[in-house]
Amino acid sequence: MSVAAARLRSGGWFSPGARQSNKWSRKQSSSSVPKRAAKPTVKAARNKAARKPLRIGALLAGLVLFILRFFGWTLGLVLVATLLGSVSLGLVYGYRALTTSAHFAVAHVEIVGNRQLSTPEVLNLSGVAVGINLLEVSLGEVSRKLQHNPWIESATVRRVLPDGVAIDIVEREPFFWIQQGGTLFYADRNGVPIAALELGRFVSLPVLILEDGVEPNWRLMEEWVRAVERLEFPFGFSEVAWLKVEDANILRIHLEDRGMVIHFDLSDWRGHREIMNQVWEDLRSRGELNNIERLTVMSGKAWVLLKQS
Repeated sequence: MSVAAARLRSGGWFSPGARQSNKWSRKQSSSSVPKRAAKPTVKAARNKAARKPLRIGALLAGLVLFILRFFGWTLGLVLVATLLGSVSLGLVYGYRALTTSAHFAVAHVEIVGNRQLSTPEVLNLSGVAVGINLLEVSLGEVSRKLQHNPWIESATVRRVLPDGVAIDIVEREPFFWIQQGGTLFYADRNGVPIAALELGRFVSLPVLILEDGVEPNWRLMEEWVRAVERLEFPFGFSEVAWLKVEDANILRIHLEDRGMVIHFDLSDWRGHREIMNQVWEDLRSRGELNNIERLTVMSGKAWVLLKQS
């Protein structure tokens, strides 16, 4: 390309028109070059963290260092040992004063939750006596002593300042008598023995008889027991002389006063309960209830065997 052609080019460096400048000017660049955004000013945040509370250990350490620096190591160690000995001696005498003060002598013991055990029995088992210092009573030890008794399922012990102790116990509730090794025991609703029968603590309950090798369905058994307690069946446990578990879900119930034996299937005890109540009411309305020798309710049906005259 010739120099003349280059000079004739519009807007070129050698154009005879308005001379273009390659120098940068602030006025020219103001519209084309964006301004830098101003940096936000960030003020240094003040440290508002809460001051940590002074601890006794830190104060003692500071005091010991001050004594050692001020009096020297030899005399300082003597003073520190004297100071620590005085503090320890003061704590010992303070503890002795509290544990021998008549102000904290046990004056009353409150016992709640006991039905099978009498209040004097619970008090004797606990080892808490009127007059001993309340601060010397070990709550955990008292609770362990109480729970060693087979009738007590749990025990909660607490101090009632300045001179009282509160004992709250939960007893195991007997539902049956059960025979083991020729001895009758009280047993809970799951057939677990609680304690042997005693003349001084006699409660009449139905005898639970378990066939050898038969393990009852304890979940259904407990549901049925609670339903009988709620009077959902036409008889109560006060009428039951004995209760025999013949199979995991089969019960044989002897009502002694009526001379009646009931065979009952637990597998659907709610449905069988409705059938039994209907049959029972029908027999009662016809005056035949006392003539029944056996009532069988299982597999969704009911059978009645009359007494032989």
